[in-house]
Amino acid sequence: MSFKILLVEDDFDLNETIKEYLEEYYEVHSVFDGEEALKCTYEKKYDLIILDVKLPKINGFDVAKEIRKFSKIPIIFLTSLDSQKDIEKGFLSGGDDYIRKPFSLKELKLRIDAVLKRLYGGKTVKIRDFEFDIDNMELKKEGEIIHLKPKVAELLKFFIQNRDRVVSKNEIFDYLYSFDEEPNNASLRTFINTLRHIFGKECIETIKGIGYKFVC
Repeated sequence: MSFKILLVEDDFDLNETIKEYLEEYYEVHSVFDGEEALKCTYEKKYDLIILDVKLPKINGFDVAKEIRKFSKIPIIFLTSLDSQKDIEKGFLSGGDDYIRKPFSLKELKLRIDAVLKRLYGGKTVKIRDFEFDIDNMELKKEGEIIHLKPKVAELLKFFIQNRDRVVSKNEIFDYLYSFDEEPNNASLRTFINTLRHIFGKECIETIKGIGYKFVC
């Protein structure tokens, strides 16, 4: 399973060019306006958003501000705006990086990899005596694969992304479940217990009345 990227660019030709290039490395879903971008971010799970600034319906800066109300997903802005004030506005809106147009596709790929590496520590993350391959969603110990159910693997990925931070149940539900799925407290407890059994009870702290904290 590769990283999932949401591409938001209203120029059809550029959208298609970027999408075609990045699909060699990631799973890419593309849309063409800010309203659709927000809808997708509410309903689906992505690892990174590539966000144009001058978008129909809702501009990229406002889209980023709205996303930051419920998600810490990394955002890379694409824009022809190049003043210092615009750059500052991009970062203040919640952007993690800012690429001026025109740009090379190779540069975009390098920027994406840099952001993902900062977030996930590379494609393979060490957790005690284990290694978790984020691309393939595989957990290994001494080269042996430990089979995880898809939702458990997604939860582990979420915990790695939010390591040492208290996360609420609602944040976890938003990440694990699509818009048309019903969150389940009992299932979440089962997923948590599965990870505790693997890594040790002390690796996932229960923060009473709030949620959990992954400290491995």
